[in-house]
Amino acid sequence: MIRRASLALVLIAPCMAIATGCQRPAHTSAVTIAPDSVATAPDSLSGIVSITGTSFEQRLVLRNGNSVTSLSAATPESTALSRMGGIEVRVVGKQTLSAFQVDHFTALSVAGSPVADGILRNDNGRLALETTHGRIPLGNPPTALRGMIGARVWIAGPLDTGPNSYGVIAPPR
Repeated sequence: MIRRASLALVLIAPCMAIATGCQRPAHTSAVTIAPDSVATAPDSLSGIVSITGTSFEQRLVLRNGNSVTSLSAATPESTALSRMGGIEVRVVGKQTLSAFQVDHFTALSVAGSPVADGILRNDNGRLALETTHGRIPLGNPPTALRGMIGARVWIAGPLDTGPNSYGVIAPPR
């Protein structure tokens, strides 16, 4: 009986060693990243905003050359985009099968002229436009802008001297 046990160990031991050698070691230096934690860069598109449909059911699209992309956005961005008809914008978000999901956007130009997009601020009695790149003092802003502190607007023309044209993207809150 002892011989059979010894013989079994002789035959089984190498198999056990092979089997345990195939397993992963307890500690590895590899880092595993869960799929949900991987950050992906947002998509972006540029083009002219166009509003199609009826007043009951509007559809926002972005036109760039021969390309037309349907836009979808949460209510605040959707409301702001609906004021941007005919204006060139850059939208940032995610392209899906049915539409481009807009997280945020920036006005780029109106009628081919570049514009600055930002929030109107009062800097000690002087109007400034707070953009993603910092505050820009307005040299000779239209009088109507003084009553719109906190509004998001686009402004065209020389910001330091005027004259300027502007449009309201989102009224003050």
